[in-house]
Amino acid sequence: MWDWINEYGSAIGAIAGVVAALVAILALISAASDSKARSQPMVTAEFRRAPDSDSSVEFVVSNLGATPARDVRVEFAPPITLPAETSGLVTPYLVQRYQRAIPVLNPGQLLSNTWWAGRAGSGSGLTNGEPTPDEVQVDVSYKGLGWSRIRDSFDLTIETVTLTTYSVSSTSLKGRMKTIDESLRKIRDHLATIANKIS
Repeated sequence: MWDWINEYGSAIGAIAGVVAALVAILALISAASDSKARSQPMVTAEFRRAPDSDSSVEFVVSNLGATPARDVRVEFAPPITLPAETSGLVTPYLVQRYQRAIPVLNPGQLLSNTWWAGRAGSGSGLTNGEPTPDEVQVDVSYKGLGWSRIRDSFDLTIETVTLTTYSVSSTSLKGRMKTIDESLRKIRDHLATIANKIS
């Protein structure tokens, strides 16, 4: 047995050394690939409730990654078609913003446009006052680190936001503002009644 080890031991050691070197090389390649993936930009598209409105929804494109996204292209399916008369609408600004590529979108930067603006409809609910669909597929492509373009697709539906439920405490800022508004309306109505009696 010792003769066999003496005769073939150096060859086995050489093979073990080659295997160890290959494992180390693969580990370095994997670590470099993971590091590059963590350093890539990550552009997302989503619907969000407008921060200062209970009846509007915004379309938001943002870069959640660690590096700038360049040559950002955003496409909608179905495409957004504008009516002949666009006065009073904000959708033309959204169409204009995305008809060309965005040169750069920095980490943490977001672009927002009104997508859904609630208007009083025939029933008790609200209808969209903008010519945008309730469901849309958003295709995003951009350049990150490296030569190839990064592509992603987002299927968005307005119900994700409009079906949100929440409660407002009367002691919160929003609740207090509502109480103040109701009180001011009562004072206005009372003063109007007094003014009518005097006249």
